[in-house]
Amino acid sequence: MPTVAEIKQAAIAAIEERKEEIIGIAKTILQNPETGFTEQKTSRLVQQQFQRMGIPFQAGLAITGVKGMVQGKTGPGPTVAVIGELDSLRVLEHPFHDDVTGAAHACGHHCQVANMMGAMVGLMAPGVIDHLAGRIAPIAVPAEEFIEVERRMRLRDEGKIEFMGGKQEFIKLGVFDDVDM
Repeated sequence: MPTVAEIKQAAIAAIEERKEEIIGIAKTILQNPETGFTEQKTSRLVQQQFQRMGIPFQAGLAITGVKGMVQGKTGPGPTVAVIGELDSLRVLEHPFHDDVTGAAHACGHHCQVANMMGAMVGLMAPGVIDHLAGRIAPIAVPAEEFIEVERRMRLRDEGKIEFMGGKQEFIKLGVFDDVDM
């Protein structure tokens, strides 16, 4: 049985081995900002990464949200969520704003999603997941920034959402019901 230090080292080594890929995820999202409940490209990227990593997932949660679930190999235990937010703001002065929409990742959500993926790379490494109990739930949440209120009100009027924020919508949908921390 490896020590905790050895398990941590295995996670770090796995992340280090794929660091360019993880940084690439952040850069791709940075260069393709999308505002709340419109994060189609970012959601697809998360889904593709989950598929590549063998993470079973649900998509289309609160329009663009994605939730994965990975079981530790040593048995039951708590479910721990690793959350990344999908959306951007509208900041025309940002050097990486979208010329058409004005959207820009000025709050670092592009890094959150990449960090979530990096954490999953480390946690799912054979020398790590084999020694973990419980489950890990990587969750990509839409619409954290409270902007474009009129558009969100239309989505609510159309019955596509009830609440105007992604986490509130996730709570209503029960997405967090099986998460312990």
